Amino acid sequence: MTSITPPYQVQWVFGHLTEALRRQIVAFWLQEGALPNPDEAWRRSFEVACVLQAKETGEIAGICTVAIALDDQARSYGFVRIFVRPRDRRMGLNVQLMERMIAGFMAFAREPGAPQRLLATVENRKLERRGAQRILTQLGFAHVGVAPNGEWIMQRTLVA
Repeated sequence: MTSITPPYQVQWVFGHLTEALRRQIVAFWLQEGALPNPDEAWRRSFEVACVLQAKETGEIAGICTVAIALDDQARSYGFVRIFVRPRDRRMGLNVQLMERMIAGFMAFAREPGAPQRLLATVENRKLERRGAQRILTQLGFAHVGVAPNGEWIMQRTLVA
């Protein structure tokens, strides 16, 4: 795994989010403008897989969510989203969130009905650059298509 910038830690919370942390997450998204609607923030809080926190204070700096859905063949997959607060954006933090999230879902992958793959769309055009694509490839993601809005669709398989 990538070594994380020292003042931060990643906590796996998928499926066991405390009420206090859920409230912090909702407040974080609303304060940062990542999700402007409190109803959507509350709903999406149940999709949180990992939380990036300041080690000293526990303050949230970033969140990785994974929405579980069924594809056209009724197979489970996870749709990945990451948000790191602008003032905390440092090299490697997104990668650390992704690595922890992938490891967490790989642990579930052999359970009946668990997601067998993860999907993400590339909303940030910087992620289409060669260097960013190399990092996504190292994480196991591959370009599999383009969404109707022009965003790249990336996929990572969780089992061989």
